[in-house]
Amino acid sequence: MATLIETLRSHWLISLFGVILFVAGSTMLCWNEGRAVHSMMALDEAHAEIYSVRFTEEEQELGLEGRIVHLSGPILVGEPLTEPDYNIQLLAVKLRRRVQMYQWVEETVEHNFGESVGTTDSDSRTYYYTREWRDKIVDSRNFYNRFGHTNPSHFPIESHVQVADAVYIGRHELGAEVKEKFGNYQELTSDIRPEDSSVKLHLGIYYHTNDVFNPEVGDLRLLFSFAGMEGEVYSVVGQLSGNKLVPYITSRGLSVLLVYPGGLSVQEVFRLEAHAQVLRTWCWRLVGWLLIFFGVTCNTKILRLLCNNVPLLAFLTPDPQFPAAGNILIAFSLALTLAAVAWILHRPVIGACLFLAGASPYVWFTRNLVDYQRMG
Repeated sequence: MATLIETLRSHWLISLFGVILFVAGSTMLCWNEGRAVHSMMALDEAHAEIYSVRFTEEEQELGLEGRIVHLSGPILVGEPLTEPDYNIQLLAVKLRRRVQMYQWVEETVEHNFGESVGTTDSDSRTYYYTREWRDKIVDSRNFYNRFGHTNPSHFPIESHVQVADAVYIGRHELGAEVKEKFGNYQELTSDIRPEDSSVKLHLGIYYHTNDVFNPEVGDLRLLFSFAGMEGEVYSVVGQLSGNKLVPYITSRGLSVLLVYPGGLSVQEVFRLEAHAQVLRTWCWRLVGWLLIFFGVTCNTKILRLLCNNVPLLAFLTPDPQFPAAGNILIAFSLALTLAAVAWILHRPVIGACLFLAGASPYVWFTRNLVDYQRMG
């Protein structure tokens, strides 16, 4: 049977790679759990201090300056956002212009098909060229066959997002950070044709082309979308600075700024945010667990030798016939134990549950060992 030193010598490279993966996974888990803990504490602090504005005359005497507040109501936009060249005028928080250009695109395949084909003699790779709408410039200078496949070097019209200068809920103005949170874009469709006859309108999309159905390389098409139409109801949580809503900074220096569509109560807004935080935390936990799992998998033989020398860990030894099952248990236990360390001081119940879940494989197999020894 190979000794630990012999195993390390023969598998040092993959073991080192496994250690790197394990350290990366552990670091990610510690960062993620720390972020989750501080985010939850920030939400707790904000919820404890919040005041829900009801837009009554009496509130003007309360002195809400510097306080964290909850606003819920329809959006009011001071001036419309416009695209004069396309006869677009819209009362919304954001107006996004997405520009695409019809360009040559090079693909590498093993079979000869496409509009134009060239084959190299050195590696027998086959190139074909098609034309597609793309958001960014495709550099045709790097094409294998550049003849007849030349793209423009820049966009004559750039993609752009306009943001309204003044946006209100009730009498309170939304700050720049609040307006930045409006990201649920909806497609803008219009049947008003632009004054420029060279611009075509088809199915709500504006084309700079002679023929919508047969575009040429260099032709443009523009798609418009908006976020936060005037009159839509939104619920916002932030701090009042003067008459403007800005992010609330907690005592720990963390920012709290929540924006959700719909007329939501304080409890509903914080419940949605807590749910989003939980989902984000578990996504990062999964990534961290996968890194730890692959790190453990790279060191399966070394772990088997180490565990066999410790009676209480013998039942955790990865089975040579089914090593994945043991590796999953070890990674699961380590990941949840690391998560528990971050939570135990701030949320003892959550920390205890994570720790018990992480320790459960060890407790289960240790109990089996004790029962086995008694029977022996």
